[in-house]
Formats: sequence, C-alpha cells, structure tokens
Amino acid sequence: MSRMKWMALVAVVLTVGLTAGCGDSDDSSSSGGGSSSSGSYAGVYTGQACGRPMTVSLSQNGTSLSGSYTLSNPTFTDSFSGTLSTTEGSATVRMNSTGRNWWMDLSFSGYNSFVGGFYKEGSQVCSVSGNK
Repeated sequence: MSRMKWMALVAVVLTVGLTAGCGDSDDSSSSGGGSSSSGSYAGVYTGQACGRPMTVSLSQNGTSLSGSYTLSNPTFTDSFSGTLSTTEGSATVRMNSTGRNWWMDLSFSGYNSFVGGFYKEGSQVCSVSGNK
C-alpha cells in the first residue's frame, strides 16, 4: 500500500475511534435506570412546582445534593439540601429548605429528570417536576 493510502487509513481509523469514544454518558441507560447514586444528578433543571415555572440548580458530592430553586410568578428563591437514597431502579431525595419547614421529595428518572411533591408543615401542597 502506498504511503498516502496508509496515512488516509490511519486518519479514518483515528477519526472513527475518537468519535465512537466521545458519546454522551449522561443518560441512565448505562447505569441501570438511575439505580446507583454514583452518577451525576448535578445540573440545572427547568420544570414546575404548583403550576408555577421553576428552575432548580443542583450540585452533587457523593450522595449529598445541595442547591437552590427559583419559582416564577411571583419570583421566590430558596436553597435546599438532602441525601440520595437508592433502591433498585430509582433514586430519591428529600431536599430540605434551609431554615424553613418545607421540602421537596424528588424521584429521579435517570440523571436527567425528576418528579415529586412540594411539602409544607408535613402535608403535600402540590406536585413538582423538572428536566435537564
């Protein structure tokens, strides 16, 4: 094989190898449907709480989550934190608001979405949901 053909072949092999190795692994398909808390739930989610637009920003350190949420109409921002609990096929967390008697119970579908409830003084007030 000529030198040019070898160089072209090497370039194609490198390109294919790099492209195949750079897939997005944020998705839960490689992690058993979110059954492990070792993945990353960190990120910015948009969704709703009690029918109001909501943005949730989460940071993760092991099984600890912390962050803030902002509700619109009218605007309200609060910080919260919690510890992930995992069972076969799901991950949940109770995110306690800082210095307040309310929280969100979140159940994650993979690493990119959640559903749950907003609770105040022990009773569920409404549903919450969000997607990255």
